[in-house]
Amino acid sequence: MPPNVNIRNDDDIDTLVWSMYTTPIGVGNPPLPLEAVVDTSWSTLFVPSVNCTDDLHEREYCITHPLYNSSHSSTYSPNLTSTSSWYTGGAGLYTYGKSSYDSFHVAGIEIKAHLFQEVLQWRPDYGTNEEFWDTALGLALFPTPNRDLYGNFTASSSFQHMIEQRLLEENSFTLQLPRRDDETGVMSLGSLPAGVSRKDMIEVPLTAPIENGIDEDGLDFWDHYTMSGWSINIASMSMVSNYSMISIPIDGPRFAVVSSSFPWIAMTDEAALAANRAIGLEYVWDWLNCSKREELPDLEVKFGENKTIILTPWDYLIEEYHEYFQQLRCVSAFYGLGWVDKGYILLGAPFLNGLTAVFDANRGSISFGNRPRTP
Repeated sequence: MPPNVNIRNDDDIDTLVWSMYTTPIGVGNPPLPLEAVVDTSWSTLFVPSVNCTDDLHEREYCITHPLYNSSHSSTYSPNLTSTSSWYTGGAGLYTYGKSSYDSFHVAGIEIKAHLFQEVLQWRPDYGTNEEFWDTALGLALFPTPNRDLYGNFTASSSFQHMIEQRLLEENSFTLQLPRRDDETGVMSLGSLPAGVSRKDMIEVPLTAPIENGIDEDGLDFWDHYTMSGWSINIASMSMVSNYSMISIPIDGPRFAVVSSSFPWIAMTDEAALAANRAIGLEYVWDWLNCSKREELPDLEVKFGENKTIILTPWDYLIEEYHEYFQQLRCVSAFYGLGWVDKGYILLGAPFLNGLTAVFDANRGSISFGNRPRTP
């Protein structure tokens, strides 16, 4: 049996967490249980420290999380280098602290001497609902830069540590994200989940990360995304039905980053507008009654010859139960990048929702396969 863990979708009134997926992890021995955002585009591990509560101004931000106490762990080792970081998942989190080493636990795997930031100052950005999570499980292929004016700390991801310590049967992981709140997804580390076969999937080769050529306007947004290593080329995107095909103007092939933590499918403003109008909407966050999904076109994504994925409206729309209106709504995931548009595409969680996705470091590829639609 491959090491599998459940992934929960924390669906709430805040739109930024509709497509957020978390999984349990542990730090130290005995392990401190934490809830981590599953993030293919992030590397640096950060953990709220018990010393965060020493400052009255910081206590209110830290006290809602389990707090790491190094004196309680038999495997702690100090580093003490001062660090700062800006985590962009879930809208944004600014942290300051010191670097430390300790064991990290996920899905029955123990990573020894994992470098992480022990957080002494924890500041969520506006719109960040970090009460649902305590850290991020970094699955980036390469260390993701932290070059914003605030952040200076970059470290290898937990996935990189697993590879370096030879903890995986295969240097890969598989994600099957849940489509709805009442579903449970699966993350499999080191081998394919039961019932999954590569022969039923398309395999798309990775493209080289983009290190240069991003101007200062878009630097903070794109730096870690483009360097995560999980990037591919897209040839074309279209909205297709039995009656019509509407091309989404991306002028492919386009460099695309696959990110499990980004809550939308992001593209140029022109392309996002075309995708939204094909489903009778104008903008991301616009919504329609979920009963209309049968009438909507599918999203066709081509990666090359004979390499096509079809996403249905049950996949690319974000299903949300609105507590105030007591209504099930299907929300657009097509996001125009606006001022940070550099010609790239960001395939976030709504792209992955209906797929089995195998991220393979040894083969240098991501494989995609459709999953059956749930009733």
